[in-house]
Amino acid sequence: MMKNPAGGRHRARSVVARLRLLLAILNAALLASCASRGIELSFHAEPELMPRLQSMLAEFPPPEAWKLLSDPGQAAYRLSLEALRPGEAAPAGCALCGTIYYAASVELSDPRYSVSAVHAEEIGLVPLESIVPPRRALAVDEALPPSAAYPFAYSLVLSASGRGNKAVPAGISSWMRAAGAHAAAADRRPLSLTAVGDMQLGEAQGPALLGGEDGLSSLVAPGVLERLRLADVAVGNLESPISSRGEENPRKRYHFRMPPGASAALKAAGFDLVLFGNNHAFDFGPDAFADTLQDLESAALPMVGAGRDLAEASKARVLEPKRGERLAFVGFAFFPNEITGFTSAEAAAHADRPGIDTDVEAALASVREAAASGATVVVLGHGGVEYSLRPSDEARGLYYRFIDAGAALVLGSHPHLLQGCEARSGSLIAYSLGNFLFTLENEPPEAWNGAILDLLVYRGKVRAIVPRPIIAGYYGTRLDTEMDSARRRFSKLCSGLESLPPLKSR
Repeated sequence: MMKNPAGGRHRARSVVARLRLLLAILNAALLASCASRGIELSFHAEPELMPRLQSMLAEFPPPEAWKLLSDPGQAAYRLSLEALRPGEAAPAGCALCGTIYYAASVELSDPRYSVSAVHAEEIGLVPLESIVPPRRALAVDEALPPSAAYPFAYSLVLSASGRGNKAVPAGISSWMRAAGAHAAAADRRPLSLTAVGDMQLGEAQGPALLGGEDGLSSLVAPGVLERLRLADVAVGNLESPISSRGEENPRKRYHFRMPPGASAALKAAGFDLVLFGNNHAFDFGPDAFADTLQDLESAALPMVGAGRDLAEASKARVLEPKRGERLAFVGFAFFPNEITGFTSAEAAAHADRPGIDTDVEAALASVREAAASGATVVVLGHGGVEYSLRPSDEARGLYYRFIDAGAALVLGSHPHLLQGCEARSGSLIAYSLGNFLFTLENEPPEAWNGAILDLLVYRGKVRAIVPRPIIAGYYGTRLDTEMDSARRRFSKLCSGLESLPPLKSR
C-alpha cells in the first residue's frame, strides 16, 4: 500500500507550484522596489549551516542592486541563518526556512544502532546531511527523523539586524520572509525505506494469506507488520510466482508459488514494491510467469526485474512518496546454474521474449538514466552464493558497478542468510537480507535469523541503517526477542567485510 496516494502527491505539487509562483512575483517586485537603494548587507551562518544558506541564496537570490559584503563589520545590515532547538524562542521578525536534523554517527561496523538522547549528545551531534557511508546516524530510543519522537529536529530561521540598532528596511524583511517561505516549501524530509529479503510460503498456506484484510497477518507477528506499515516505502523479494496455472518446471529442484490475489495481500501488508527478477520466477513455466505480472498489475503493486520483454524487465520504477524525494528502483538477477541444470539464460528476458533482467548493461543503463534524472537510485539484486555469510566476489564486483553508475543503495537477496553492509563512494551495499517469509521449508537454523532493515534516505543518500532482527521460521515470521545479540551479529558481518581483500579491477 502506497503511504501517500497519487492524488495527494499531485495536490501537494500544485500547492507548492502556486506558492513558488507567488514568491517569484514577490521577488520581482522587490527587485524593482530596491533597485535604487544601494543596500549593503552580509550573510552569516555557522560553518555547518553555510551549505544550507548558500543553497537558499542560489534558489532565491537577493535583488541584484543589493551589495553583498563578506565583512560583517562593514555591512549596514546582517542576515543570519540559525538552528533553533525544540522549544527555543525565535528572534523577533524572523522567517522559518525549514528543518535541519542532527544526529550522532558511528562507523558501519559499530554494534550500536540506537542510543539515548544523552548518549547521542555525548557522542556528538552533526547535521544529518553530513553523514554518509561508511558512517551512519544512530537512532534515538529507536526513533529516526522525521518521527515526532526524534529529539534533534531543529527549526531553521533567517533573521535580520542593522548595525548599531539601525532599523531593518521593509524591503529586507519582505525578501527574508519570501526567501524563507521558498526554502521551507522546497525543504526535503527524510524518507524511511524498509527492506526485507526472500518471501515465499508453502502452498498449503495460500488460504491463510488470502483469508483477511491484513494480508500477511496470519503468517507474521504484529510487530513485523508494524515495521512495514510505518515505512514510507517497503520493499522485498517475491521469491515465488503468483498463479494456479502451469506445471512444475522439470529443470528446477524447488517449486514455489502463491495463489492468485497474493499481490493484493502483500500490498495490504504494507509492501510498496517487490523484486520479481529471481531464480524462482519460472518455477511453473511461462503461463504462471505471465499470471504473476497480471496479478501484480491488478493489485497496483509495482515490480522490478521482470517483464514481458527486456525493456520492461530492466526499466526503473519510480516512487515519490514524499515531497522532494524520488526513489527509482532497478531489479537484476545473476544467480548461478542450479544443480538440476536450470540457468539464468533460460529465464532471461530479450527484446521479444518475457523473462527476468539478467542483462548487466541494460540494468546499468537504467541506473544511469534514473540517476541523471535526479532520483535516488536503489538496485534490488538477486544472486550470489546460497547459505554463505560472505558475499561472493561476483556479487561484490557487480554491486560496485551499480554504485559507480549512480546507485545510492544496493539491496541483495538469494543467499538466504543475512550478510553485512559495505560502503562505496558514499553509497551503501547490503549484500543479503536473508529470509523474511520462508514457510514449510526445512531451512537450516542459521537461515531463520533474518532482519528487517530500516534505512533513512535523505537528500539522495542513505544516512542511517537500523536492523530489526526477525526469526523467519517454519510456520511464520516474528521479531527476534534477543535484539541486542542479533544486532551484534549483524555488526560483525559488516566488520568482516572491511577485512576482505580488495577486488581486482574488472
